[in-house]
Amino acid sequence: MSVRTVGIIGDGELKGWLQELLSKADFKVITSDLNQDYADQVSATDLVLEAVAEDFALKRKVFENCDSKCRKETILATTTANPCITKLAATTKRPEKVIGLNFTKNPFEEKYLVQIVRGLQTSEDAVQTSRDFLEKAGIVVAKLEEAPGFILDRVIASIVNEAAVMYSAKLASLEDIDRMMKVCVNWPMGPFEFGDTIGVDKVVEIMESLSQQLGPKYMPNFLLRKMVDAGWLGKKTGRGFYVYSK
Repeated sequence: MSVRTVGIIGDGELKGWLQELLSKADFKVITSDLNQDYADQVSATDLVLEAVAEDFALKRKVFENCDSKCRKETILATTTANPCITKLAATTKRPEKVIGLNFTKNPFEEKYLVQIVRGLQTSEDAVQTSRDFLEKAGIVVAKLEEAPGFILDRVIASIVNEAAVMYSAKLASLEDIDRMMKVCVNWPMGPFEFGDTIGVDKVVEIMESLSQQLGPKYMPNFLLRKMVDAGWLGKKTGRGFYVYSK
């Protein structure tokens, strides 16, 4: 099976740039939102991308409705950053065709990455079909098994957290820690600059989720919690580890 038509269900920025990206790659794209009869509208597509809010009950409803209306060959994909692919698959009659496609846009270049997340029952055919579809759109892909934090969130949030641990212990200044990573590892940003870009609240949210599922070594540093309490969330609020002019 090859993907020619894609349905996107959701609201907000992600839906918009997914539509633009896939349309440029000559896929037929059908978009809908929760206020429309979305399951009917995407019923004839080859792949459905769910891009609604991070609310499992809401996602489950979308998957159940699409499962009942879409062709049996249609792949149902969630863009979630949370490990709930197997759980969503269990609400359908096609668990082998349920997959995670977590889209990330490189903030420094016009490049896109997708983490292809395989649930317990996801078939190899669904993985390969999804990979072929994404690569045709010019997207870099990484395949992984379902796990807390996937790859990207787990690595970046853990690095920001460890940097906060070092800074809290007065090992070095913010600027020197960031400078070391940019000069020695050739990162475009240091860990604190990454934290301010992602959002300190997002880093804490990821670390708390990881600590609940993987143990106390992923507990967010207390400095990060205090910053969230103070509203120092990064670039979006004008202050995080650094101060930004609005």
